This record gives sequence, structure tokens and C-alpha cells, in this order.
Amino acid sequence: MSQSIITDRHRRGLLLAALVPSFYLAEWLLVAATASCFTYFRIQGYSNEQIWLLFWVANLLISSAFLTCNDLLGVDITLMQGLRKLTDATLRRSIWFGILLELVVFIRLLLWDGPCQLLIYWRSRLPSTPSQIVFLIVASGIQMFVWAKIYTLGYNGIGELLSNLKGGTL
Repeated sequence: MSQSIITDRHRRGLLLAALVPSFYLAEWLLVAATASCFTYFRIQGYSNEQIWLLFWVANLLISSAFLTCNDLLGVDITLMQGLRKLTDATLRRSIWFGILLELVVFIRLLLWDGPCQLLIYWRSRLPSTPSQIVFLIVASGIQMFVWAKIYTLGYNGIGELLSNLKGGTL
């Protein structure tokens, strides 16, 4: 064998180095896009419930695409499998600290990082594909409900600020 052949381990390392930052950049771009979409939908007269449903469907599609990429590449582009191993090791050393760590990780993944990362993190504990699908749907709905509420507060707050500036009161 030639020395120039890239081993599977090196290929995985190169993929991680390229894809992990790309994944997190895409995640931030999606936050900006959803904020813009929320504003557009509100201006067009969509209700909060309609926006939530649209975001929920979009979140499911995007999460499914990320999961598919993660699985097809065979590389943990979300780094959640590594976090799962860390949490499991912590649970073995200290049950209370491990449970606390797992709770904090769960809340962060549910509210911020999203359902694809949450599912990758919890996959080892979910027994079947149908349970994983239900988990993804529920987690996505919860995340988009929270984010729709946050965007509503921001949209209303900015609207109030602009109306105060227009009226000369601040």
C-alpha cells in the first residue's frame, strides 16, 4: 500500500474539520433566516399559530436533512455522539452530577440546538425508528413553539420601540 492513501480515520478527521464548522454556521444562518421569515409572515398577516406550523414543518425537514447527512457520511457532524459518551462517563462516576449534566444538556438541545442534535444525542436510548420519529416531531414542535414566542416578543418589542420613536416619546 502507498503512503498517500488516506485512511478511514484520516477521512473522518478531515470531514469533521470541514463539516462541523459548516454545520454550526448553517445553524446560525437558519436563525437569521427564521427571524426574517417571521417578520415577513407577520407583515403578511399570518397568525402566530400559522407561523408556528410553518416553522415546525420547516424544522422537521431541515432536521431530517441534517440527520440524513450525518448518517450517510458516517461522521458525527453535530458532535452529539461525543457528548453522549461524555455524559455516560459522567453518569458512571457520579450519578447525581451525571443526571444534572444530562438535564442541562437536554434543555439546551431542546430549546437551542434543535431536534436533530437532540435525537442524535438520545438515539442510543430510543429503542426503535418509530419512537425516534415521534421524538423528532415532538421536540421540533416544542422548539418551534418556544422560538415563535421569542420572535413574537422581539417583533412586538421592536414595533413598540419604532412607534415610540416615531411619536417622539422614548
